[in-house]
Amino acid sequence: MKRRVVVALRPVSPVERLLSVGASLCRRMEAELEVLADPARPDWSEIEARLAALEADGLACRLTPAAGLDAKRVVEHARRHECVASVVVGRPAAWAHESADPWGKLDCPLVAASDHPDLPEEK
Repeated sequence: MKRRVVVALRPVSPVERLLSVGASLCRRMEAELEVLADPARPDWSEIEARLAALEADGLACRLTPAAGLDAKRVVEHARRHECVASVVVGRPAAWAHESADPWGKLDCPLVAASDHPDLPEEK
């Protein structure tokens, strides 16, 4: 079973930054990339195009529709698939309004891809 890195996109997530971090992790870990996103996103076709470009570059990718995506659903998705080696999000704290510790039940590493002070705040 091939390992998988899951990138979870909120409507305000810095898509290019998260995909870049996710793809880099996949290459280092020899893993596949899975992106969870709401299919109602206005940039859905751009995400598909970006994943197609990554696939053309040799990275196995999949785009999984996830309407109403929240931290609980991301954690449940990762727990259902034992091949998930890491979950990438923008700012974990941006999901925190959903519960006290939405990431506490995650069985794999959580990567904060936009917690750098020079990047725009994800709200």
